[in-house]
Amino acid sequence: MDKDRLEKQTVDRGPPARERKQLQAHGIIGDSPALSALLEKIVVVARSNSTVLLRGESGTGKELVAKAIHESSVRAKRPFVKLNCAALPETVLESELFGHEKGAFTGAVSARKGRFELADKGTLFLDEIGEISPPFQAKLLRVLQEQEFERVGSNHTIKVDVRVIAATNRNLEEAVARSEFRADLYYRISVVPLLLPPLRERRSDIPLLAREFLRKFNSENGRSLTLEASAIDVLMSCKFPGNVRELENCIERTATLSAGTSIVRSDFACSQGQCLSTTLWKSTSYGKTDPAAPMQPVPAKSIIPLAETAPPPQAVCEPGSLAPSGTVLVSGARMADRERVVAAMEKSGWVQAKAARLLGLTPRQVGYALRKYGIEIKRF
Repeated sequence: MDKDRLEKQTVDRGPPARERKQLQAHGIIGDSPALSALLEKIVVVARSNSTVLLRGESGTGKELVAKAIHESSVRAKRPFVKLNCAALPETVLESELFGHEKGAFTGAVSARKGRFELADKGTLFLDEIGEISPPFQAKLLRVLQEQEFERVGSNHTIKVDVRVIAATNRNLEEAVARSEFRADLYYRISVVPLLLPPLRERRSDIPLLAREFLRKFNSENGRSLTLEASAIDVLMSCKFPGNVRELENCIERTATLSAGTSIVRSDFACSQGQCLSTTLWKSTSYGKTDPAAPMQPVPAKSIIPLAETAPPPQAVCEPGSLAPSGTVLVSGARMADRERVVAAMEKSGWVQAKAARLLGLTPRQVGYALRKYGIEIKRF
């Protein structure tokens, strides 16, 4: 009896050190409690074939986590295929995912396999899944449910065995409530949701990450720079709303401009009042909203048609600070309603980059909004 209890306690202690080291070998670096909890969940999730939805802010490493899940699963020796859904228009996205036959459309000079076929028996990672259009959401739902599809221009049904890992930094619950994302697709992809912690919740990992990024820079550029204690202090005090990606860019930028053999406090742009990232995040409405908020789900009763809902008022706070309860981050699609986009474009003289700064979006998101709402760009 005591022996059985002891064995059970041993099993419940989480993944062994060997598995944790294997996950770190995939590029996931850190030993903070928040990251350790995520790594333990990855090990557990990797043992199944369930669909996974990775949720987290931009720059938190969703692709690395997806790859870690794949390489820790029984599908590890099979293909890991990835696709950024936001980077392609709907017609191209359909061809990329499902493939096409020769002559299916102009330019289709030969038959081509899609990502679902290429990922057969393996894993398909769909990044930015929250950006796909409603019509294409219906097509994707059928494939996820039935594991079968037809190539563009073909009537032949192809069956596949693919594990899907999706990722988004959008508030999908809010998108469903606004009729921008299908509820049935939401429930289909959100079988096992994993929330990736932002860098501000794993600050003890910053020195480890910074040294790894500097090691990589030194290796690629034939340098031998080191980080002084004062440099680590600067990094530890930064809010990094862009998360790990912003930290990596900061290290590379500072190392590139450093004239000495080590990086010190004064080498950082923020110490000289020249940090463009700080200026960006403080001057935009996106930066004045809590970056953690998009992962706060809305109550199930609020998942109702768009016409019956109204967007809640937005709270304002500095990046990295705690927002009032219920605050949600305004996503690109939500902010970029037609009237606001037109007003911003007119105020900025129809310069997309300037309009993006006014809206707190990226120029790419503004371009997407212009196409989505059929707004004709005025030329002067």
